[in-house]
Amino acid sequence: MTKHEIRIRPVQETSRSDVDALLTWLTRERIVKEKLEKGELRVEQRATPDEHGTPMGLGTEIVLVVLQGVTGVVLTELLEQAKSAVREWQENRRSVGEDDPPDFDVTSDGDPR
Repeated sequence: MTKHEIRIRPVQETSRSDVDALLTWLTRERIVKEKLEKGELRVEQRATPDEHGTPMGLGTEIVLVVLQGVTGVVLTELLEQAKSAVREWQENRRSVGEDDPPDFDVTSDGDPR
């Protein structure tokens, strides 16, 4: 079975509560929710590896594991939705007057073409 991973990795040290809040926000996004319900997507939290690959880096990363031979178009859509969800979550956090939200890198290991 082919699988691809979309990683949402903190740029700096990030609290577990921020990662959990972003995960909750992300799983409410339409395409993510649909793919989870269909069993075409699995969401995992993993310790972020440091530069040596040791799982003790900047906290916890969110990994969307895309299963079931999902097409490149859908993979691209999921990647863009993940990027958008991170931006929306950050904007929402700023709007409620909390401190500056952490930054996250969103990348995919699969070539969506």
